[in-house]
Amino acid sequence: MAKQVQLKVKTRTEIGKGPAKRMRSTGVVPGVVYGAKTKPVSVTVGNEDLGEVLSHASSGNVLVNLEVESGGKTENRLALIQDVQHHPYKDEVLHIDFREVSATEKMRTKVSVHPVGEPSGVKNGGGTLEFVLRELTVECLPKDLPDLIEVNVEKLEIGESLSIGGITPPAGVVFVDPKERAVFTVAAPMAEEVAATAEAAPGEPEVIGEKKAEGEEGAAAAEGKPAAGKAEAGKGEAKPAAGKADAKPAAAPAKGAAPAAAKPDAKKK
Repeated sequence: MAKQVQLKVKTRTEIGKGPAKRMRSTGVVPGVVYGAKTKPVSVTVGNEDLGEVLSHASSGNVLVNLEVESGGKTENRLALIQDVQHHPYKDEVLHIDFREVSATEKMRTKVSVHPVGEPSGVKNGGGTLEFVLRELTVECLPKDLPDLIEVNVEKLEIGESLSIGGITPPAGVVFVDPKERAVFTVAAPMAEEVAATAEAAPGEPEVIGEKKAEGEEGAAAAEGKPAAGKAEAGKGEAKPAAGKADAKPAAAPAKGAAPAAAKPDAKKK
């Protein structure tokens, strides 16, 4: 179950980037405490105290018993560390959010899932165990909140998956996500996947000559020229231009008719 730790915080009135920067320079981290039934309260927490809590956290879920000091009075609140904002490249916490919860009311949050054992499909078949989900949404009382959810995956073969419905939740915990959603699966070795894909969809041989001919015809049509091969066939079928037909021979004289008399030569003067 999630570990509960003690942490002292103080309320603050200054807000904004400027005051927050000044607070961090004095060794405290700005934060906020909020809940479904309470108003948000701006607080500060000692950098060393917070670092001690975070360094010993075994998971992302940390329950803290907050001792909130305000105006000389102290009030205890049970909260979950909801979010921690870190500096991009320095080992420094910039801000922290605490979500207040009730010890007697069920809460919802995400819990990391962790595989236990080596799947048979990995050990004997060379497959690969793949995560489909790395976190599960759970509902439970704060006292029943698990650090993480361990799942035995030793019986998984290649091509098999383990869904949420096949996982037994810890005592007092209910899984909220759909039961049919897969959490782990064992994939086949890469070489087998490539071979199976090639067998399932064989390619047809490419007829280069046909594609080339079609390409030439398409290009010729685009330029308004006859395609190669068709122009040669059309050469012998070309018709003579109008007005250039061959001259017809003179008609022969009718049968029995006297031949046409020759014209006498012009008289000489």
